[in-house]
Amino acid sequence: MNTSQSYITPGEGEIGETACGARITITPDTPYIHYRDHVVYFCEQDCRLLYDEDPLNSCMAARILSGK
Repeated sequence: MNTSQSYITPGEGEIGETACGARITITPDTPYIHYRDHVVYFCEQDCRLLYDEDPLNSCMAARILSGK
């Protein structure tokens, strides 16, 4: 990843989509990662921690394996 990469993220109160496809309202506490030039949100911190521990067994697995 290029360290000068800029990410466009929804602002607080806007609707975003989580790694599993759920639609959520973005808050300052919404967990997220940068993945392939995109911001990917998680429903809760536990989902983010699972991704950190084992991406292929997380809700991101379908996205990772599909290459999207």
